[in-house]
Amino acid sequence: MRRGGDATSRGRALAPRTARRATAVRASEEPAAEPATEVPAAPAVPTSFTLAQAFAFSGPEGSNFAGSGPEIMNGRLAMLGFVAAAGAEIATGEPVYQQFGEAPTQILLTIALFTAASVVPFLSNTKAEDAGMWTREKELLNGRAAMIGMLALLGFEAVKHVPCL
Repeated sequence: MRRGGDATSRGRALAPRTARRATAVRASEEPAAEPATEVPAAPAVPTSFTLAQAFAFSGPEGSNFAGSGPEIMNGRLAMLGFVAAAGAEIATGEPVYQQFGEAPTQILLTIALFTAASVVPFLSNTKAEDAGMWTREKELLNGRAAMIGMLALLGFEAVKHVPCL
């Protein structure tokens, strides 16, 4: 027995020493590879649309436009019509229905020209790039405001029978 260093001399029993065993790690076979699932290709973006798709109330799949064709065209026509009608009303003092009665051919030709100018880029699916403050979303917002403004102008003149401005 040793002095001071013996565990029994300190009042503890020695625990039996267990042998360490080595654990063998064996590589297992790799599981069979599952066949790769085909990822469907993205649908091709159409290069053009038909006239019926241009006048549909929901934008066709793959369209580069922020809204539907009728909303864009009506918004552009409302912006043009509101500015022209308000400007002519301020300059001449004539209500909108009187302005239309004096020049229906010119007004209808202008509407047809602006509609055609709006349809051509839609049919060719040409993407208009945003240029500074001119964005597609702002065009839609301004078109909606112009539609409401034109409706208010026509409604006021129909009820009161006097020019609004």
